Amino acid sequence: MDWSKAKTILIIALVFTNLFLASFFFGKDDSKTLSASPNLREEVEKILMRKDIKLKAQIPDSIESRLNLIVEYENMVAEDLNKMFFENQGIIEASQALTEIYKKDESLVIINDKLIIYENETKTQGPKLSNLESAVKLALNFMQEKGYNTDDMKLSFSQETDDGYFLDFTKTLDDLYIEHSFTTFRIMDGEVRKMERTWLNIKDKVETEYPIISAQKRILELISMEETFGKTITNISLSYYFDPEKQDYLGEYQQAMEGNAVPAWRVQFEDGYKVILELD
Repeated sequence: MDWSKAKTILIIALVFTNLFLASFFFGKDDSKTLSASPNLREEVEKILMRKDIKLKAQIPDSIESRLNLIVEYENMVAEDLNKMFFENQGIIEASQALTEIYKKDESLVIINDKLIIYENETKTQGPKLSNLESAVKLALNFMQEKGYNTDDMKLSFSQETDDGYFLDFTKTLDDLYIEHSFTTFRIMDGEVRKMERTWLNIKDKVETEYPIISAQKRILELISMEETFGKTITNISLSYYFDPEKQDYLGEYQQAMEGNAVPAWRVQFEDGYKVILELD
């Protein structure tokens, strides 16, 4: 084989590919030409398939301005959580970034005042769960019994396992997901065995003319993300996204407790993996 010729052909192919992608990413009339073209939609699907990224979801056509949200992390005071989960009977052990609360076979860990991890290692068994609906009901009842509002918790991913269910709930506003605001459950033997939660509360809503780049453009970024290769897309939706690293905060970004959540495209895969594609 003439490797010099093969190399030349490869370079030419890459150049044309880059020019093709550039026309998507930097086209002048995104809102009219791009979103309205069924042929372009087919091309996008073909490009994704080159990396074995399968599409079992509609690519949204609508491009609308949305709100900017001012959000803050949910209050995670150890004394409050001890009351909610253990009726003030738990033992609290605190360090700088981590607090642990114990009561018999139950425990709750608070990390950086943003993440809580509840675990239940008792040997008791609850009623057998016959389907996903009963598992969701069990999870929501668990939260309501602890004093949480569940109206803004929407199931975004579920998986049945040999011994129970894994459930992933995401916070919503007007049916749009807010990332990364989640509550996950590991349900076994008819009981909540593990719950993890990082939650965002909305402090304010700000009207904005934030430019929304079409989903057809943005999802092409997936071909540069090796972790998405071989996966199947099950949902593409406009969402809100809070990134502590991008907040105006004088200290370390890990210490940021509030900031702006802006519009972004949320891509959900069949195995539960999620990618947030920002618009800037």
